[in-house]
Amino acid sequence: MNGRSFGEMAEEYDRVRPGYPPALVDDVLAYSGLSGAALEVGAGTGKATLAFAARGVPVVAVEPDAAMADVLARNAYGVHIVRSTFERYRPKQRFGLLYSADAWHWTDPASRWHLAAAALAGGGALALFWHRDRVDDPALRQSMVDVLAAHAPSIVVKDAPVEPARLPAEWPGDELAGRPEFTDLVARAYPSRRTVPAAEYLTHLATRAQIRALGEPVRARLFAALAERLDGADVPVAADAVLYLARRR
Repeated sequence: MNGRSFGEMAEEYDRVRPGYPPALVDDVLAYSGLSGAALEVGAGTGKATLAFAARGVPVVAVEPDAAMADVLARNAYGVHIVRSTFERYRPKQRFGLLYSADAWHWTDPASRWHLAAAALAGGGALALFWHRDRVDDPALRQSMVDVLAAHAPSIVVKDAPVEPARLPAEWPGDELAGRPEFTDLVARAYPSRRTVPAAEYLTHLATRAQIRALGEPVRARLFAALAERLDGADVPVAADAVLYLARRR
């Protein structure tokens, strides 16, 4: 499983994955003091790309999956798209901001911090963010966890509520804190609540990495059981957008 495993669901990914809170984008831009271009790593279909481009930021968006990059090109007209992995990309300039939305975990652990530092100008900002969500109804959540355990026991459910005070000690904060290239670590969370139709929730679930890794027969049985359990009901979702910021020394 890698970051190029989502292309077959690029349209669904674009349709059901949520965007990012305006306050998060505000905080990234305020922290960075950006006056030039930003580099985006793992742009996907443009959920974060559009948010920064709408603020007038020139974005160089790196995306390795062809199908995802095609949707990105359709969504983010005028953004410079580089169809490459981050590891193979060699920027021709230094950036004041490098950000990655729901994609940094797909980069190579052995080289990502060095490559990020090399792409940033001195004092440039690194911003890593993603969503963490959970079913906001204890009985419904447990019911769905039981279905997962019965049909896909390999899936590990990690949906504990975010504790902002603990974020610096969690990944990637723990790694960043030990990197000599970076300083001024900041971690924040942006909580939200939404209600999602059952079919949309299941489609969203189908775009998750652990689900994509399942064999097709297992996925089919799992989603039939989840659909039966939900029975068309809306799903309350509690979500936290989690942000890590650091500065290139």
